[in-house]
Amino acid sequence: MQNILLTIHIIACIALVIAVMLQRSEGGALGMSGGGTGGLISGRGAAGVLVKVTMGLAIVFFCTSIGMTFLNNQANSAPGVLERQIQQDNSSNPLGSVTTPTTPSTADTQPAEPAPAPAIDPLAPSTAPTTTPPATNDAAPTTPAESGGSNN
Repeated sequence: MQNILLTIHIIACIALVIAVMLQRSEGGALGMSGGGTGGLISGRGAAGVLVKVTMGLAIVFFCTSIGMTFLNNQANSAPGVLERQIQQDNSSNPLGSVTTPTTPSTADTQPAEPAPAPAIDPLAPSTAPTTTPPATNDAAPTTPAESGGSNN
């Protein structure tokens, strides 16, 4: 139904553009000249066949637009394929039945073995910070003159 309505809508759009382009311009710049009686409402303007065709095509255009909007809203509110499958399977999980692992109680479990130490790669750069201990001098304390410093 939606495809038929869309085809009618496209044909009405093309015909409406052609009908508007074929009409003779009566001037007035969209009726802004003020007070003229030669517009669409006058007897001469309403009697034209091309004007009646344009009005009919405009009505078809608006009706098909409203119809397509209504059909699109109905299609979007209907459940999708996945939702229908869930309803048929009476399952709340769309990916199938997945069992969750149960956690054993702490009284029944034995203490876990410690994890093995990670293997050390001899070629890998060292990530541990290395600190050098401060050097201790067992000799007698030196004075600044003995150490070669300046005595100023």
